Amino acid sequence: MNIILYLINNVFSQAVFIIGFVALIGLILQKKEFHQVVPSVIKTMIGFMLIDTGGKSLGMALLPLQPILSKVFNLNVNVESIGEAMGGVSEIGFEMSLIFALGFLINILIARFTKWKFIHLSAHVSFFFSGLIAALLKYNTSLSTLAIIIIGGILLGIYMTFTCAYVYPLMKNIKGGEGFTLAHSSSIGLLIGAGVGKLVGNKEKDMEDLKLPKSLGFFREMTIALALVMTFLFLIASIAAGPSWVMENVSNGQDILVFSIMNGLTFGVWITVIITGVRMLLGEIVPAFHGISSKLIPNSIPGLDIPLLFPNYPTTVIVGFISSLVAGFVGVVILGLIKYPIAVFPALIPTFFTGAITGIFGNSTGGRRGAIVASFVNGLILIFGQALLLPMVGSYDQIMRILAETDYAFYGPLLGFILKMIGI
Repeated sequence: MNIILYLINNVFSQAVFIIGFVALIGLILQKKEFHQVVPSVIKTMIGFMLIDTGGKSLGMALLPLQPILSKVFNLNVNVESIGEAMGGVSEIGFEMSLIFALGFLINILIARFTKWKFIHLSAHVSFFFSGLIAALLKYNTSLSTLAIIIIGGILLGIYMTFTCAYVYPLMKNIKGGEGFTLAHSSSIGLLIGAGVGKLVGNKEKDMEDLKLPKSLGFFREMTIALALVMTFLFLIASIAAGPSWVMENVSNGQDILVFSIMNGLTFGVWITVIITGVRMLLGEIVPAFHGISSKLIPNSIPGLDIPLLFPNYPTTVIVGFISSLVAGFVGVVILGLIKYPIAVFPALIPTFFTGAITGIFGNSTGGRRGAIVASFVNGLILIFGQALLLPMVGSYDQIMRILAETDYAFYGPLLGFILKMIGI
């Protein structure tokens, strides 16, 4: 058992190994020669690591903004660092690990033996979602550990399969979305966002076709646009919070102008890393996966992470993030007015990633208006869902304050309410 737990926690929980293994199997099934297999597998893994590292670092680059915005809006919310929050995993770590392993196995079996041919390859996503399921089952039922693992594994396997399945038809409208689906915990936001976009907008008025003066043409380049926008966001927030307060409590004495520019440039660095990784990964994993889809699991479709789509939608990514962030603060105001007993704050990492991708899907069906409204709805789901979820997840609550993406905020409370109604 210790060996199995070691492999689950240290090998299979690392998405890069799963991606590399998938590429290896696919290339072997295509009978590629050794000198073709080795560089392709390595480039696949490096490409994924560039995306993964860039994504995590991009999220971390947002964290200094959180206390500043808390000060601006006078919110007394204690949000721990990711390292501190991970301490809450210890109470559910055993169940979480085995749910993760069983869920992945069930996803593979569903893909092999049913018509739903979707293989969820974002292991980091499913690993944290297994924690949500473990927490809900542990803190809201009287089930035994074995029952929690079995039921949790089944729920995770179903989630991994069908979120990929209902996102896949929407990919036909997405530039650069050919040959794969998305495996990410923003899936329900994408489904709702695409529907909302269709209702409120016109897909012919694409956000990326927005005309800019020639002198502002550099905003078309994603790295430059995000660096400038984030610099401006940090600066405005720092001024609103008070320069002296920011220097004393956040920037370690650094002048707010320099602090803002450095954070904006850091954001630009990590988005450039992601773009580089996207090009490398897509050039290898999609051709390699043909071996699996033609021989091992016929007609199977890989589920990959959302940053793969960001390079094609620089304007929409920015607009989607800002729209979801505004919605989050609108939600905070509403919760304050109704005197909701639990203080919540828009989690900036989920707000950026889910706001950006929801904007892309809203844009695909409803153009500019669709992108803005879809991301705004996404932001409301994030904040209200987080408020409903936190009382249900026990020691996992600090993780959810930092990483609760749209699926956590939507499916989490839903599963929690169902468990309470059943009374098991």
